[in-house]
Amino acid sequence: MVTEVATLTALPGGEDELGRAIASGVPYLREHPDCLAATISRCVEEPGRFTVAVDWTSVEAHERGFRASPLFKQWIGSIAGKFDPATLDTRHYETYPA
Repeated sequence: MVTEVATLTALPGGEDELGRAIASGVPYLREHPDCLAATISRCVEEPGRFTVAVDWTSVEAHERGFRASPLFKQWIGSIAGKFDPATLDTRHYETYPA
C-alpha cells in the first residue's frame, strides 16, 4: 500500500469553492477498486491549502490504473479551474518503521 498526498492551493477568493469541489470529487477516487481510502484536510494556517490523501494498493494502481480510467477524468473535472496548478504537489509515501 502507498499513500498519495496531493496538495492543492485555491485561487484567490476561492477557498471554500475548492473545498466543496474536492469534497464532490472524492467519491470518484473512492469508486476505483484500487483505492483503499481517501481523506481531505484543510490547512489551519492557510485556509486555501488542502491535502487529499489517498491510499492505493500500489503506485502503479494509481498512475496506470486510476489515471487511465474514466474516473480520473471525472475527478479532474470536479476540481479543474479551482486551484492554482503551479502549486500542485503530488507525492507517494509508504509507511516507515518506527
